[in-house]
Amino acid sequence: MSTPKQSVLDDFSSLFDAVDEALADWHGEGCLQFPNLMMSLAVKLNWNETQVRENDPVVRIYVRRHPDWYVTRGAHGGIMRASEKRKKEEAEAAKKKAKADIKAALDARVAATSTPIPNDGTDNTNSSS
Repeated sequence: MSTPKQSVLDDFSSLFDAVDEALADWHGEGCLQFPNLMMSLAVKLNWNETQVRENDPVVRIYVRRHPDWYVTRGAHGGIMRASEKRKKEEAEAAKKKAKADIKAALDARVAATSTPIPNDGTDNTNSSS
């Protein structure tokens, strides 16, 4: 005999399977917007507007906690593959490292070629007394 708790969990399990399938079918670049995901789920699962609104928070929680997907915020935010996020982070880290290496090389070159100005204790300002 199925308990009410188990019945709800079974419903969510089938929902999560549908979300996984919808995300796997998406082959776009950048981010997939949540409304677009919900629209594709509504078509696939034959939902009405009430069902979309009921399941929206559950889908968002599932996607945010899924290890294969990363959710970004902002104007161009949405759902992106976690592997793409790691690639972006690695590229950004490599860029920062390259900038730091170039700066260190330039500082070393400037230090090697510049000669210190001797200070003999006299004031070299143009002042008339």
